[in-house]
Parts: sequence; C-alpha cells; structure tokens
Amino acid sequence: MKNSRKNINKSIIFAVLVLFIIILLFVYKDKFYNIDVYKIKSYIQSYGRLSAIVFIIMYTLRPLLIIFPASIMSIIAGNIFNAHIAVLLSMVGCFGSATVAFFLSRYFGRSFVNRILKGKALNLDKNIEKYGFRIMTVMRLSFVFPYDPLSYAAGLTKMKYSDFIFGTLLGTLPEMVTYSLMGKNLSDPFSVKFILPIMILCIIAFCSIYIHKRKTKNTNNL
Repeated sequence: MKNSRKNINKSIIFAVLVLFIIILLFVYKDKFYNIDVYKIKSYIQSYGRLSAIVFIIMYTLRPLLIIFPASIMSIIAGNIFNAHIAVLLSMVGCFGSATVAFFLSRYFGRSFVNRILKGKALNLDKNIEKYGFRIMTVMRLSFVFPYDPLSYAAGLTKMKYSDFIFGTLLGTLPEMVTYSLMGKNLSDPFSVKFILPIMILCIIAFCSIYIHKRKTKNTNNL
C-alpha cells in the first residue's frame, strides 16, 4: 500500500515536471532554438534590478532542460556583473542546479535520468560512496566531466548529499572564477587577461586528473 502510494506521488510529481518543461519550451521556444550568448545576456539584463535573481533562477532550473551549459551562464555573469558578484552568483546558481539534478535523480531513479540525458547517464566509481567528497572535488576540478550528467549520476549513488554539494562547490570554484574573468574580457578574446585564466584552469584540471587516477590505482591495489 505504501509503495503504491509512493509510486503514485512520484508519477504526479513527474507529470508536473514534464508539464512545466513543455510550457517553458512552448513559451520560450524562439529563445531556445536560437541560443546565443548575447541574446541570453540581453534577456537577463532586461529585468534591470532583478537581473541577478533571474540569472540564479535560470541557472538553477537549467538541469531540467540542459539547453545551454553551465560555463556559458558563468561567462555571461562575468560579462554583466562585476567579477566578484559574478563569481558569487555563479556559485549560488551552481549550488541550486547541482541540488536540483541530484535530488531529481535520487528521487526518480535511473529511468528518469536516462530520459533527461537521452540514455547518456554516467557510471561513477564504486568508491564514491566512501570517498564521495574527495572524488567529487577532483572530478569537478578536472572540468572534463559534463556538469549536469555528473550531478545526475551522483544522485544515483549512495553518496551523502553533503559530500556531493561541498565537493561540487569546492571543485567548481576555480572554474567559476575563470569563466567570470573570461566574461569580463569577452570583447577581447586574444588578450592575456582572457587567455591566462584558461591556461591556469587547464593546469589545475590536468593535475586533478593525475591525482584522481593515482588515488584510484592505489585504492584498487589495496
């Protein structure tokens, strides 16, 4: 009886989510089919004083649609707001979007994730339940793992939410800072201020991948 009621509740929530997505796609279909950094920027800025709130809402709800990557949102933030404000807003958006994807995945399971990601759900290391914070931090630092699929995949494991979210926030911080600086210098993509942050981020990513592989190898040998 309890399982039946639980399944009914899941079905209702899922139906509401699907309806919400359909409405969003219908209302904003022109914007979704013609994704452009400057169009998104203009749309956010059109809300004036509320632009920061609109940015956070768009960033947080993005995993439901995955129309544009997190990196684009953070670059746009850097282009619109001051660098420190852009980083703060990106981190808040990062927290929101990661949390949404994690709990949707955990609540609805792999079938739901496969629908959202079109069967491209990631399979995470079996040690992530034990070393969740460390592994998530390293994977986020490497930035080669797709942001939203990784959040959905983490929700399918038994890792603690606290390990997931703190690892996510710590691991994405260098990336958010880099994207904000890129956005600030978007009009001059060949400048040192634009290229240097990217080079530093790549170095961090390569180091994190090396550390992750080494730790994984040592753990498997135990």
